[in-house]
Amino acid sequence: MCNDVRVRRDWIDVCHEYLQADGKWMTSKCGEPGWCRDCNRDRERQPLPFLADAFQPGVDPVHAARIVIAAHLFIPVKLADDDGLIRATEFRRLWIAFHLQILRGLPIEDADVLAAETIGDLIALVLMEEAA
Repeated sequence: MCNDVRVRRDWIDVCHEYLQADGKWMTSKCGEPGWCRDCNRDRERQPLPFLADAFQPGVDPVHAARIVIAAHLFIPVKLADDDGLIRATEFRRLWIAFHLQILRGLPIEDADVLAAETIGDLIALVLMEEAA
């Protein structure tokens, strides 16, 4: 990613922001139909449709996290084992964090998601207790 582009994540969306000549950051429309220029450059795609299964009532939180990660990494859930390495763009990692945060109902730090090396590292973020 260029120096004048950053990824922003909040409770509503994940998007690329672009540094303008006036020094302000402008938000694009990532994660929505149309995609921004950086998503297109990175050849990002919407997660697989089975992502919705993670948000069904009664789904175990660990299994739900595995579904989210598998849907974003375009692999079957049965292959989303804890030792699996994460090969994803910064945008994709933060998009995964966005969905994991919804599952957890508590914030997940961007730095923790970006530092995660394996699927197990990401699942552990869902299980972490909120610091007092």
